[in-house]
Amino acid sequence: MSYDRADHDYSTEQDPLPKGHAATHIGIFLAWAVFNGLENEFHRRQPAELLARLRRREMTGRQFFEAVCDGRFSEKDLGPEGNAFAEYYYANETGERGPYFADYKRTLAARLPSFWHVADTWANYDRMAAVIDRRFADWRKPPPARRWWQFWK
Repeated sequence: MSYDRADHDYSTEQDPLPKGHAATHIGIFLAWAVFNGLENEFHRRQPAELLARLRRREMTGRQFFEAVCDGRFSEKDLGPEGNAFAEYYYANETGERGPYFADYKRTLAARLPSFWHVADTWANYDRMAAVIDRRFADWRKPPPARRWWQFWK
């Protein structure tokens, strides 16, 4: 399953955007997954130096994504728990966007001309990572146990 692609260019002649702008939101999510150990085994083995550079913050999530994912963010980039969370938070199997996009817009793009104008910086990553951390913690919480008298719910 493919979660997202970055081969679109949302610039206009009147409003040019830097190369790679369509991959910033993907890179932030993928970097968060890597920092939380949710990446696929493939990323741990194949581009090991690139993964190490990402973890040392020598390259951004977008740069890592562009270097190793061929413009597509999919289930092959994440392990089982990462995929389960991505299907809940990022996009589901029908391609419907999850809450990540609203969180990203509210957190990083609210005062910008568009979603696509978010700069690829570690400061922006840190702001968004805090939001993803909260969503991930909520997602991981088991539902509260029902009491015997709550059989009707």
